[in-house]
Amino acid sequence: MTARHHHYLSQCYLKGFTKGGGKKSKLTVIDLRERKHFETIPRNVGGIRDFNRIDVAGVDQNILENSLAEFEGAAASALRKLEEGSEFKGDVRGSILNLVAMLAIRSPEMREHWRGFIAQIAERTMDLTLATKERWESQIGQMQESGAEVNEDVTYEDIKQFHESKAYTINVARERHIHMEFAAMDAIMPLLVSRNWLIVRSTEDSGPFITTDNPVNITWKEPDKIPPFYRNSPGYGMKDTQVCFPVTKNIALIGEFEGPDGLIEGTSELIEALNAKMLIFTHKQIYAPKLTFGFRWKDDQSLDGRQVLKLLVPNKAPKPTQ
Repeated sequence: MTARHHHYLSQCYLKGFTKGGGKKSKLTVIDLRERKHFETIPRNVGGIRDFNRIDVAGVDQNILENSLAEFEGAAASALRKLEEGSEFKGDVRGSILNLVAMLAIRSPEMREHWRGFIAQIAERTMDLTLATKERWESQIGQMQESGAEVNEDVTYEDIKQFHESKAYTINVARERHIHMEFAAMDAIMPLLVSRNWLIVRSTEDSGPFITTDNPVNITWKEPDKIPPFYRNSPGYGMKDTQVCFPVTKNIALIGEFEGPDGLIEGTSELIEALNAKMLIFTHKQIYAPKLTFGFRWKDDQSLDGRQVLKLLVPNKAPKPTQ
């Protein structure tokens, strides 16, 4: 039987944030939408039905899912080697940065963002097309001349009323999403490679790194110096930006064009600050080896995971854990 549950968050990645470091080890999950926390294994989170399915005549529906399994095998090896002390270079660096590129681009939330953008363009195009009856009839005439089939029973008034009612949803084919995702990955990969990467390792006293369903975060290093219009849209090719990526519960990467390459020991303050950045950009779920992970919040407060739901889901009491 073909598996239909496809992971957009790789299991080989999520297992690095479990208690024991394996696929059968458990994660602590904080779900902001459900307002609860629970424990489960990596297989049960970060997936969606048919996310990688290809429905094209003559093409194996599982070709992408199978190809990603091979890629994730290489990524798993690289993650393990870095965890064991390998230098961040060569195949280890290449495989992990490819994983970063994939996790930065491929998610249900990103697909919905792109769908909304494309739908907005389609809406504006129809606004212009239906601005006058003459313009609509001109477009229909061009379609007929090109050999397209046109239902002549549908009048200009009918289609204009339908358009203005907004009683429809504009969808984008999954295959189109997949094409755009890989084009975007190809675009940002060189920009990740050209950054300098600082490896931050936790200690027994500093506490663990956490990750989320939006694990690759790009921010301005000094946002107050950026004009307000651009402050919420840093790009992977822009100077004075910082990319943060928690690799495992013990390691995080910080990438900057002007920053240093190297390895540092993470203090509690630094790890809590990086964890807070992860929390801010969460879509729905947070993943950690334990609920008592630390993070640094407003007024430089040192808090732990037990306070996350209260802070990020205000005025709503957490649902009891099942």
